[in-house]
Amino acid sequence: MIFKIIVCVLLIALIVFIIVENRLYDITKLNLKVKGLPEGFDGVKIAHLSDLHLKSSQGYDCKIISITRKLEPDYIFLTGDLITRNQTDLKKQREFIKYLSEIAPVYFVFGNHENDADEDVQKELMTFPFTVLNNKYVILERGGDSVCLYGANTSSKYYLGENFDYKNIPYLSKNELTELIGEKKDKFNILLSHNPKFLNSYSEWGADLVFSGHVHGGAVRLFGKGLFSPERKLFPTYTDGIHKSGETQMVVSRGLGKFRLFNHREVILCTITRGKRQEARS
Repeated sequence: MIFKIIVCVLLIALIVFIIVENRLYDITKLNLKVKGLPEGFDGVKIAHLSDLHLKSSQGYDCKIISITRKLEPDYIFLTGDLITRNQTDLKKQREFIKYLSEIAPVYFVFGNHENDADEDVQKELMTFPFTVLNNKYVILERGGDSVCLYGANTSSKYYLGENFDYKNIPYLSKNELTELIGEKKDKFNILLSHNPKFLNSYSEWGADLVFSGHVHGGAVRLFGKGLFSPERKLFPTYTDGIHKSGETQMVVSRGLGKFRLFNHREVILCTITRGKRQEARS
């Protein structure tokens, strides 16, 4: 009898721990020095959000808005999976973006869940108060200087494979990326791309900075390492933090939605300054 009581208490404690763990937020502040950044963008602050997976039935956590507002970013980059697939009523998602866009301009690229959504849902997302960069770019101007901000939206085969079974997922090459977004401009180039897996191709294409998400920090983290990828692979390479390939640096968000363990939801504030490649984290 005592053993059963102990087991029940432990199970209840575990359930409570998991519930609490899935409601905690980390605010990750990155000070990122990059070569070639125009002087007008020196010290620019970017809030990076990803993978909210908002469900219409659940709404959204107002704390995300509160945290982002207090960070006072100059721009907000939202790198995909705002919604969960099969959503049709986007009232809560639209409300969330409305409040977010009142803080700073929001730039968004589709993730795999947006690509899997119905065409009507995709069209409605295009009317939200943010700038959608699906294989497009915009020029950001600041302090008399300008940079190019691109968004790469890759097809479902780069997430699910040709037969939608997570096997033999093709690697996005530099040439395929160029077909999607065109040749890079002769400027400082920032790329938003949901999937961080293709960092080497982003670098070969010529991105100076990349912002990605998708992997949810590996879902479960042990000793600072993510265990699982959405493609059902163990120990994915890019789960969070800063990664480098050549002259390219990539910032990967652990995301804000989905089940997680030892892996708090993450809001990133990235302050970018001019100089040699060097990063600090707090």
